Amino acid sequence: MKSLRTILADAWQFGKFSIVGVLNTAIDFGVFMVLHGKMGLWYPVSQVISYSCGMTNSYLLNKFWTFKSRRRVHVAEVAKFVLVNLAALGIALGLLALFRGKYALGPAESKVLATLGSLSVNFLGNRLWVFRER
Repeated sequence: MKSLRTILADAWQFGKFSIVGVLNTAIDFGVFMVLHGKMGLWYPVSQVISYSCGMTNSYLLNKFWTFKSRRRVHVAEVAKFVLVNLAALGIALGLLALFRGKYALGPAESKVLATLGSLSVNFLGNRLWVFRER
């Protein structure tokens, strides 16, 4: 059985992961709005660039702050990070289709539920696979 100290440490780690997620979303949205909204760059290109900025922020903050990994950045770790994010994205897309299509929920409700549904996969994948201490 886990001690209270371990439970609190795990909860704080998840809290930090969530804070990083909010910041990533703000970066993604802000960069997209500057590139597409202000500069008129084609929206798919703006989306790829803005999502990449958010994901880069996510990798760095989660590696060094959330999971306190002191290993050097290397290609295998980045590849694992991208795979976890793609898996979480796939789950979010599937849940969006379910909530919007089958249950006819609104876009905001569907997005929130899909995000919550994919959050655990993203967190656990990063904690147990990408940034796991050897």
